[in-house]
Amino acid sequence: MHTTLSIIMLACCAVGIWSPMREGPVRNLSQWGPMALMLVAMTDTTMGPGILPGVVWGLLLLLSSPLPLVLLPRNRRNGMETHRSMSIVAMFAILVTTLPQASSGAIQPAHEHSGLGGANPVLALALAAAVIAYSIVLSTQTVRPNGRAHRRHASASLEALSSAGALGAMILMAV
Repeated sequence: MHTTLSIIMLACCAVGIWSPMREGPVRNLSQWGPMALMLVAMTDTTMGPGILPGVVWGLLLLLSSPLPLVLLPRNRRNGMETHRSMSIVAMFAILVTTLPQASSGAIQPAHEHSGLGGANPVLALALAAAVIAYSIVLSTQTVRPNGRAHRRHASASLEALSSAGALGAMILMAV
């Protein structure tokens, strides 16, 4: 089951790269670059011990999350940059709350913080659920005419739904 969910999650992450690359790899680097980083991070953390520790991938995801918003000129924005940033933050939240607990003999048990305990997983799941809901709403707005000056391509709907699929697969893998 984990393998199937991993394949679904990685395929959905790959779709998230395709839509912004459609406008050009150099022109839209701020949009597909962080999504590509997310795909590499998810691949590395699900396919074995990995090149980098999960906490480093988490930090890289967190640092790259504002890039789709801050690097895209206002006259080219269409709402998908907000969705991409939120998706990266949700992936970060699920990733860091599901990291295995590192324990050391020097730390007293009263001061250890489990990555799987407390409110952190509940908050990560709530954030992921909110992004999934936003993805569904965004995908329905994409397919119907909305009268905005900046129209979205139909691939934006697929990208939004693929984000929901990737987050859903991550949630199921974490349970």
